[in-house]
Amino acid sequence: MLELGYPILTATLVQAVLIGAALILVPLVFGGDRVPFDRDSLAVVVYFACLGLAFLFVEIAFIQHFTLFLGHPIFAVSVVLAAFLVFAGAGSAVSASLADRMVRIADPLTMVTAAIAALATAYVVGLPPLFREVASLAVSAKIPLSLALIAPLAFLMGLPFPLGLARLSAAKPRLVAWAWGVNGCFSVISAVLAVVLAIHFGFTVVVLVAAVLYLTAGKTMRNRFCQ
Repeated sequence: MLELGYPILTATLVQAVLIGAALILVPLVFGGDRVPFDRDSLAVVVYFACLGLAFLFVEIAFIQHFTLFLGHPIFAVSVVLAAFLVFAGAGSAVSASLADRMVRIADPLTMVTAAIAALATAYVVGLPPLFREVASLAVSAKIPLSLALIAPLAFLMGLPFPLGLARLSAAKPRLVAWAWGVNGCFSVISAVLAVVLAIHFGFTVVVLVAAVLYLTAGKTMRNRFCQ
């Protein structure tokens, strides 16, 4: 008669946090080529942790929003995951050339993370009324519409990770492999934490938290590894 879903979810989150913390902190203490514990390494943790958390926050929240729109979770998972993987991958592929053009105007990382935060917030406000207006469309029409809606945000979300790695490899190349690990650990934590936050505060808050995380990431990398 006990509801075990939430305790299991909490236990999974605690387990992910503890294992993630161990995997991130061990390179600071052990190994022949240890990661130095200084402001640079702290900035790397903040930046790549924010990206790991925020990306999955947005993705999971969008699965929920598009489940209501497409009418079935299988459709929503397939469409949202495909859209984020394809368009974020496209963003990563062109990140270097795009950064070369943006750097003439302002810091690319600052521009990209601010754009992601603004667009994600706009989606939180604009998607529900839009979905109500087009609710009568057939699923065959809703799927390409969903892909088109997700594409701009997913494309931008594919940029911060390779841009951050490129900047880090130029300034502190020995931290690059560790940055990958930090991002991976927090991506695992994010998948569970997003559900916990949604249970208590709703998926809209999850997206807004992701927007704040992207802004924090952009500010952190600009202040510490500004080119």
